[in-house]
Amino acid sequence: MNYFDKIKDFKVLFVGDGITDDYRYVKSRGKSTKTNTLSVEYLKRKEVFHGGVWAAAAHLKDLCATVDVMTGDTVMRNIYYVDEVYTSKMLNVHEAHDAPSTIINYDIGSYDLVIVTDFGHGTMTKELIERVSKEARFLAVNAQTNSMNYGFNMITKYRRADLVVIDELEARLAAHDRDASIEDVILALGYRNIIVTMGANGAIGFDGAFERQAAKTDMVRDTMGAGDAFLSVVSPFAAAGSSMKDLVRIGNAAGAIKAGIIGHRSRVTKQALEDALG
Repeated sequence: MNYFDKIKDFKVLFVGDGITDDYRYVKSRGKSTKTNTLSVEYLKRKEVFHGGVWAAAAHLKDLCATVDVMTGDTVMRNIYYVDEVYTSKMLNVHEAHDAPSTIINYDIGSYDLVIVTDFGHGTMTKELIERVSKEARFLAVNAQTNSMNYGFNMITKYRRADLVVIDELEARLAAHDRDASIEDVILALGYRNIIVTMGANGAIGFDGAFERQAAKTDMVRDTMGAGDAFLSVVSPFAAAGSSMKDLVRIGNAAGAIKAGIIGHRSRVTKQALEDALG
């Protein structure tokens, strides 16, 4: 059987925050001569991407039969001023806007898998968290820590999650533990299936036993969305019963592929995954 056959007929619903990522390219001109201000020249070139839950959902478009997105009535616009040469982000400006389209209220229980991408921008209310927790057949969750929600958007909001994927900072904040081993942090959180991503140090999963694997790449162009790609791609395999060893391997491959993509110019594809997994 083909490696991807067991998820190809899946019906998947993504629930979470809609984000627009606006990359505005600049050239550094150093520091202002009169103030401690970074000086840049805007090059009048930009790229605007559908980010957040929309970008996360895109990674499953050619892996699963049905991929739908349910989001809230607010879209966060992230404006990044990006160095043109190194594509490094120099400044980020956040703006909240009303969503441009009508919200569709999906039948959560009709999906094989529900993936929550909680960026802390307001979509995942207590009521919606309770609803997905009650109605989802298989629930995969990420609750992201970022500069707009630091310390207030913990994975512990979700008492039920069949799979949790978070990064090391998110895990340590949720466990209130800066110094313990990551294994002890994972045990303290108490989720039965959890993967903690650690950037260049790879990822560690736990399903009763620990599974640690190294990162798949050292060629990083843009880290934005790599964790979301990890979550998106491993979730259907988790719902299909794959081992934690396979989940960490697949997730590392997905994250590596996304780290090689500027913004959301493209997505993780089946062919790219097949090539990365050998």
